[in-house]
Amino acid sequence: MAPSRSVKIAVVGCGLMGSALARAFSAAGHDVAVWNRTPGKAKAVGSGTVAMENLVEAVSGRELVVVSLSNYAASFEVFSAKGVAPALAGTTLVQLTSGSPADARSGLEWAKAHGVDYLDAAILAYPGFVATDYATVFYAGSRPVFDRHLETLQAIARNSVYVDEKIGSAATLDCAILEAYYGGSLAFLHAAAMCKAEGLDPKTFFSQKNSFLGLISVTADAAQGMIENNDFSGDQCSLNTHVAAIEHIVRLSKDARLSARFPKELLDNYKRALSAGLGEKELPAVFQTLTQE
Repeated sequence: MAPSRSVKIAVVGCGLMGSALARAFSAAGHDVAVWNRTPGKAKAVGSGTVAMENLVEAVSGRELVVVSLSNYAASFEVFSAKGVAPALAGTTLVQLTSGSPADARSGLEWAKAHGVDYLDAAILAYPGFVATDYATVFYAGSRPVFDRHLETLQAIARNSVYVDEKIGSAATLDCAILEAYYGGSLAFLHAAAMCKAEGLDPKTFFSQKNSFLGLISVTADAAQGMIENNDFSGDQCSLNTHVAAIEHIVRLSKDARLSARFPKELLDNYKRALSAGLGEKELPAVFQTLTQE
């Protein structure tokens, strides 16, 4: 479906993600210039995009400048080049480089100082998922700026989610979701290794995927209300019982000559909650001890 109007866009950074973003904007009918420090990468994007060798020329006169670089340090270095900041004045900069909330705050400071509208964004997708139903992009910053560009931004992800005016909120949500993903992935890989070490085919474990995903879902739902109300009492299963279960996992890991580092880290965190007198509370009570070192 063609956009209501063609928008002049520059995509800065032509790695796998930047190239996918540029192609998606171009496929949606927008006028897309691309730039990369290695000119050959910009030329390789193709798909109707225009490769520019000069960054000032690439961003001049563009309504939207989308940045996808390796990190914020690279971004600041690129935009500190002579003539770039003045060329960006009056445009909207969408920072899609992965970083932390602190990086986002620094980006907003820079943008304000140079008369640039700024949205900090985090994409939850592999490059191959850009412009598909599997892509989600979180945005933080000025709501009017987001609303003004929403139709254009939906070319890269129909599910374009405004998180909050606080500029670090998109990065915070992205890091939170990724921590749950990476932590959960390490947990199920370690679980599969335990099964294999004990002579149980890991496929037997994976066939029970819905069991552990269901437990996580139920616990997450319970935790949301408990954290909101700061009340971790309940009659389902005490932390004392959970700790005893984790101790069995640590023992199995050691007996099977597996790395026990991950389950021991789990055990340490849960035991810290016991030391705080929360043994009779429900599992989400661990939340109360995570800021205490």
